[in-house]
Amino acid sequence: MQSLKETQHLRLRAAVFSLLDGSRYQVGDRLLPELELCRELDVSRAALRKVLDEMQSEGYIRRVQGSGTVLLRKRQKFVLDLSIFGGAAETISGHSVLGIEYFKINEIDAGGAYASLLEVEPDDRLLVLERVRTLDDTPAIYTHNVLVKSRIDYQENLYAEIANSLSKTMGWHVETCDANILFCVADEDISRKLRIPHGSPLLRVEEIARQKDGLPLDYSLDYYIADLFNFQITRRKHNE
Repeated sequence: MQSLKETQHLRLRAAVFSLLDGSRYQVGDRLLPELELCRELDVSRAALRKVLDEMQSEGYIRRVQGSGTVLLRKRQKFVLDLSIFGGAAETISGHSVLGIEYFKINEIDAGGAYASLLEVEPDDRLLVLERVRTLDDTPAIYTHNVLVKSRIDYQENLYAEIANSLSKTMGWHVETCDANILFCVADEDISRKLRIPHGSPLLRVEEIARQKDGLPLDYSLDYYIADLFNFQITRRKHNE
């Protein structure tokens, strides 16, 4: 659970990034003096300095005693193509390094809700995979996948791109994908995993991937930090 101090720090960090991501500052510009930024953001100088120290270590700014703070680079915006079903590497363009910061796998009974979604019996065993995906070493996506244990090779590497791994080893072929897409805000658990303030805007993508015969292969929930992405979808005219 985030402490009040941690939440305040993350909110200030988000506010500073929002300021730098906008049109007010361009790469090479000098930021306002610290005292003026403190007044503008209504924070203490110590709190602001902690955020600026972090941003300097991450390569976004350069701070020189007596000369001020210079913006070295802005956060990169990544394109998330919602028209494509696949792993993050297929649906996100513009990334230089896609990684995994957190990985956890549990085995559970399907129960009522998952049994209905995945068309199994309530006592069938499921594998639940949780991951935090990073873009350029920054947490960006929290993913939650549910797979039917009896339908997969449990020895297969499920660490990285699940769909790709299983299609290569087991002949999985996703024919259709039922998706629900909505904007939401980060709850306590997701904010902690993604290291963002509680209540930060997210894009939530819920999907059920199916084979040609309609058999559900995977149920997933993906949460994308909204201000790191530009969302794209291809719309085609319906031909009657």
